[in-house]
Amino acid sequence: MKLKLILFAAILTISPTLLAQHKPFQFGFKAAANIGWYNSSNDDYNNEGVKFGGSWGFAADFYLLENYSITTGFDVLYLNGSMSYPDNYYFENLSFPKQGILTREFNTKYLRIPVLFTMKTNEINKLRYYGQIGLGIGFLLTAKSDDSFLADADGMTESSSNNVYDDFRFTRESVLVGAGVEFPVYKSTYARVGVLFDNALINILKGNNTVDSSEKHNGRNSFIEINASILF
Repeated sequence: MKLKLILFAAILTISPTLLAQHKPFQFGFKAAANIGWYNSSNDDYNNEGVKFGGSWGFAADFYLLENYSITTGFDVLYLNGSMSYPDNYYFENLSFPKQGILTREFNTKYLRIPVLFTMKTNEINKLRYYGQIGLGIGFLLTAKSDDSFLADADGMTESSSNNVYDDFRFTRESVLVGAGVEFPVYKSTYARVGVLFDNALINILKGNNTVDSSEKHNGRNSFIEINASILF
């Protein structure tokens, strides 16, 4: 009984000290620039290069211990990329489609909610280094494309811009891995600068290929971002 009383008294004594050393939560804002691309498990679907995008949003840290927290919030994410694949395309003034290669530059916007486990070092020369790992889910807001078609038989080409919202799945699930540095700005206000890799887990496209109707469209949009946050 005496041992239990001693332990209980120790917890009551230590807990206020820990809370005084670090706030149990922090809230703030973040912005990021990213480079996005598409990949596919279909052999005839090809990435056509990286595209720049960005994001802005709200960030929150909920501390489990002084050096460990759950980081969440939301981002309005602008994620772009380009991909090409076989397609049957209808030219103006033609009543039949031509077979060829369609190259699409996708411009998408998501509302993304990340949930990350953040691990920090102790302060080193006023800096704290951190690593992060977690998951994210995105909800599609808009999807547009700039299309360029090249016919196989005669080399005819045509370009157009389209709303392709219905070609995308509504949700996008991803795994997140990040690292960076945090430093004090004034009193309890901190700045954070880091790098985050967001890798899409599943196919985000819907529908079947028009050349081979047995083949489903397949693509995953991933990106690397450089982000900056201010936390209060």
